[in-house]
Amino acid sequence: MNSLTTQPDLDKHVQARLMRVVRRLRMVVTLDAAMRITATVLVLSVVSFAMDYGTHGLRWSMRLAYGVLAMSIILLLAWRRLWKPLHLTMGLVEVAHLVERSFPQLSSILISAVRFSSTDMTPSPSNSPALMRSVIERAAGAVSGLDFDVVVNRQHARRAGAYFIALLTLSVSTVVWAPEVVGMWFERNVLLQETPWPQRTHLVVELDSDVLFGAIGDDLIIQAHALGDQPREVEFHYETSSGKRGREMMVTVGSAGSYRYRFTFKDARENFQFSLRGGDDRTPWYQAKLEERPRVATSDIEVQPPAYSQLAAVTMGDGQRHIEVLQGSRVSLTVTTNKALADITLVNGDGSVSQTKATDDARYRVTFSPEQTDTYHFQMLDQVGLHNKRPVRFSIRVIEDEPPFVRVRIPGVGDMVTKEAILPITVESNDTYGLATLDLFYRVGDESADEVQVSLPEFVPGRKQFSTSLHWPILASEANEGMRLLLGARASDFNDVTGPGTADSITVTLRIVTSDELLAELARREQEYRMDFQRIVHAQQRLRGDLLTAARQAEAAKGEQQLAQLLSPLERRQRNLARSVNIVRQQFQQILDELRINQLDTKDESERLSEEIIGPLNALATRDLIDAADGIRRWSRQATKQIRRSIDVKQEEILRKMQSILDGMIQWEGYHELVNMLRDIMRLQNELHSETKEALNTQGDDVFED
Repeated sequence: MNSLTTQPDLDKHVQARLMRVVRRLRMVVTLDAAMRITATVLVLSVVSFAMDYGTHGLRWSMRLAYGVLAMSIILLLAWRRLWKPLHLTMGLVEVAHLVERSFPQLSSILISAVRFSSTDMTPSPSNSPALMRSVIERAAGAVSGLDFDVVVNRQHARRAGAYFIALLTLSVSTVVWAPEVVGMWFERNVLLQETPWPQRTHLVVELDSDVLFGAIGDDLIIQAHALGDQPREVEFHYETSSGKRGREMMVTVGSAGSYRYRFTFKDARENFQFSLRGGDDRTPWYQAKLEERPRVATSDIEVQPPAYSQLAAVTMGDGQRHIEVLQGSRVSLTVTTNKALADITLVNGDGSVSQTKATDDARYRVTFSPEQTDTYHFQMLDQVGLHNKRPVRFSIRVIEDEPPFVRVRIPGVGDMVTKEAILPITVESNDTYGLATLDLFYRVGDESADEVQVSLPEFVPGRKQFSTSLHWPILASEANEGMRLLLGARASDFNDVTGPGTADSITVTLRIVTSDELLAELARREQEYRMDFQRIVHAQQRLRGDLLTAARQAEAAKGEQQLAQLLSPLERRQRNLARSVNIVRQQFQQILDELRINQLDTKDESERLSEEIIGPLNALATRDLIDAADGIRRWSRQATKQIRRSIDVKQEEILRKMQSILDGMIQWEGYHELVNMLRDIMRLQNELHSETKEALNTQGDDVFED
């Protein structure tokens, strides 16, 4: 039973020959795969070198992508040509098939013998051991004279080996012949370093970094120079973010040996990349990124007036960029920009004013005290180095705090007063931000005399307007006849920035005289004013005569226009006479006031001036003469006899009143002359009495001395 199941062994010589074929087949596969892989590596390396060197240096990302692709091709080839064939099942049965295919005369006897001796053959009771041994023995005899190596393609093996040796020789020769080039290729394409290829020309783009930053809409200037051989022409290649491509010739400036290259990218609107080509160099691609220039988006101004002004702080919103501030105010400018900034400074025409502080992202604030009217703007620098071009300007007008206004009035007083006079002084003063002090002062003598202050009891500091009246006796100043009295007022404000502001009123200068001197002066002025009024009376008489002449001419006048041309000058003369009469009235009123202020008025004198001169003159100036002028105007518009007759009646009435006033003035002048004569006699008597008394005293002294 055991003998039936035992499998016979294949002839050892046949088995050895078959195993040798297996080894040779594997060697051929390995050699072929090595040759193909080596050739592929060389081809891919040459292509990599050509692309990298031909383009003057690919970007590392492109070199990395190509390296990954090349490695994928090599691994795929190794798997298909080496790994996969070597891992295929290659046993004696498969080799026997190859031998049988080369020697058909064997008629499968070798395959059968190998199978009968194979352990894969499942024993069976039906198998005859004798038959199996017989087949194995017959197979050994059948193949004894056959060359199993015919199944191996020796020519292909020799060719693959020759190619492999040639490729290896070429590779080694290249490394030996150009080690620097191979080394640079290895560093750039295997190690992915940025070692530059050797070249005669090196174009240097003049940039601070690999990115050119610019503003949208600006002209971007790209400048470069060359190291080594300097080409005469350099091309500017660009590609925009929207896909537009182009190339332009750069402008070459300078002379041979010191060439510089410039290109202006006009009105840049989108990001782009660019590269320069010249000589045997081609620069890498540089990025040009465009951003909006920094600018003020919104702004507001806060003004804090000086404390003394007692004004509240004011804030003006966006769009208000012209303001007026009081000197000493604190101004705070707060702006919001369109982007975060690296630096922002407020400047004026003279330079930097203050460094601006950031209060929030893209929000900045600066506080300063403007000293003079000026225009300010912000100098801004963003994170990429862009400045603002057309800055928003803030106009700040500095207003000086004017000193207070102060005025002293003494109505009814001339330049001559007696020491018994009581002056009706009116003091008026105002200041925009409040009065601090207000005093009345006087000097006796001249400007160099000591100043005496007179306080105003009703004045309260802080008021913006103040007015008061007081009756001040000259006797309080101890001024005597023959002296000068200078009166004025002084006011000051609360200005603690540039002040305080102080102002003096116009000084009123008064000459202290005796009562007789003042009365004589008033009499002289009254006579002068009477003469002025007398000239007015004569002018009124001439006007009446001209009106009578106009009445005769009016009958021959043709039309209202001609009549109006005739009467219009007469109407103006009548109104001018009314103003002249009013001036005379004011002059006599001044005389009356001075009499009262200097305590020289009497009841008769006051009644005479008020009722006989000033009152009638006022009636003439404000009523009669105005009515007469209005009547002439009516006549020029409506030429009737009734109006003409009424005008003449009015003229007679006016002349009668004027003559009555003039007669009173002349009559009183005689009275004044008599009074003055009596005063002169009394003065002479007093002088004679004084001289007689002095002479008697002198004679008495002489007697006692003898």
